[in-house]
Amino acid sequence: MSEDKFLDRLREEARVLRYEPDDPALTRLTARVRARVRTSSQPGVSQLLARWFRPLVASLAVMILWATVSVVWIERAPDSSLDSLFASSNGVEIQLDGDTYSVID
Repeated sequence: MSEDKFLDRLREEARVLRYEPDDPALTRLTARVRARVRTSSQPGVSQLLARWFRPLVASLAVMILWATVSVVWIERAPDSSLDSLFASSNGVEIQLDGDTYSVID
């Protein structure tokens, strides 16, 4: 270890900058700390349930809204577009070595 007393000198010079409250300020600070500790006690059962159920209910509401909009959109869509989207009646033709193979649904 080195004999350098840098940290000791730094602490000594910074002592002037340190905040040391007087008695009235110290009393106010301790009162504020105690008040915050008193008010931030453990939440009650109703608060705990509300913290858990609010996000759950919001998620379920979004899912229900999404499902409702999807069903309404599918019901109002023209049948021809859905038929062409889901069912192809043409089949698929594959040519391999000069032979043609057709695959039909």
